Amino acid sequence: MTLHVACKGGYPGGMTNFRGPAIAALVSLSACSVQERNFAGAGGSGGSGGSGGGDGAGTTEPSSASAGTSATTGTSASTGTSASTGTSTTTGTSASTGTSTTTGTSASTGTSASTGTSTTTGCTQVEDCFNGGDDDCDDAVDCADSDCAEGAVCLTAPTNFEPGVVVDATEPCPDGFTAKETLLFRGLSGSGCQGCGCTPNPTDCAADLYLYADESQCEADEAGTRGTLAKRVGFTCDAKPINNGFVDWGGVRAGLFDVIQSCTATGTAIPAPATWKESRKFCHAIAGAGCGAGKACVPRQGSPATQCALVSGSATCSGYARRESDWFRGYNDTRTCSSCACTASGGDCNYVRVELGNDYSCFDHAQISQGGRYCGYAYSPPAHLVGTPTNSTCTARTSLSGSLDPTGQSTLCCVE
Repeated sequence: MTLHVACKGGYPGGMTNFRGPAIAALVSLSACSVQERNFAGAGGSGGSGGSGGGDGAGTTEPSSASAGTSATTGTSASTGTSASTGTSTTTGTSASTGTSTTTGTSASTGTSASTGTSTTTGCTQVEDCFNGGDDDCDDAVDCADSDCAEGAVCLTAPTNFEPGVVVDATEPCPDGFTAKETLLFRGLSGSGCQGCGCTPNPTDCAADLYLYADESQCEADEAGTRGTLAKRVGFTCDAKPINNGFVDWGGVRAGLFDVIQSCTATGTAIPAPATWKESRKFCHAIAGAGCGAGKACVPRQGSPATQCALVSGSATCSGYARRESDWFRGYNDTRTCSSCACTASGGDCNYVRVELGNDYSCFDHAQISQGGRYCGYAYSPPAHLVGTPTNSTCTARTSLSGSLDPTGQSTLCCVE
């Protein structure tokens, strides 16, 4: 600021060209007059907050005071948000007491293009078809948005219907169907017991011998029913005569051989494992909205036959083309088995003979087949069996009690 002082009769003390606020204290001569010449920028700077801050342009008004006293006050205020307009105002007043007051006020206000506030709504360019939201802000949610027409489909899904897809039990669930996995089974079996074993024992044979009183009685017994029971013999010869001290006898008959066969049981019986004929995995969908009541928005599958809904229990499948209600989620097993036992069969004594001895010797007098007879005489003959019997085969046996029952019946309702 520059002030010039003009006094009658010249400048007091030769003082000229005073500058700044000091002039208010120094100029006190009543014969002088003061002129304000230039308040460049006296209004202060423009608002600091605005991006286009005020330029602080100043305006002045001349004033005079008879008392020769001048005062200057400058105030600057600024507010800025986003953009600004700077305005500087300077007002000079004249007082009757000769006091000159200068007030410089700088005010700036910066605003945005409209309200000075930026608002973000969360809209995106891409609609997520399965999150229940209007992502692209077109007032259409998930399946109701035309952006989802190709990759999404509305499935009937009333209460308790869980939409999803069916895959092989070992396959991973596809994208969009990873909310949960449920294994399904059908065709349960598991009858009988296992764990038993059998070891066959050697087949044994035994024969009953009958003595005739004389040879004529022996020869006449074509039916093989006569004679007196003398002794039962096996493969071991004890050298004891079959006539048991009877000196007179006329022959001997062998009855049908008894086949003695057996097995030794081994192992522990347990129920046979429960098995399923078929198994599948149901992959639960991450369902969206936009389909209306009783429906769910899910990813569209290339094979409609796999696109299904899972329902607990036996249910109807209104709105679906195929219904399968014979699926289950597990089983209850109360089966037990009795102790192991074995049944022997197939052994025989067809290749076995009775060997008749003589004079307390077990060998070489005569041989008789089963059911056959020897009509003749031998002195105190022992007898025993010779030959090789046929061994038997063994079958393990045990009894099963209790039951094996499927649980968690479920129905699959499928598009095709």
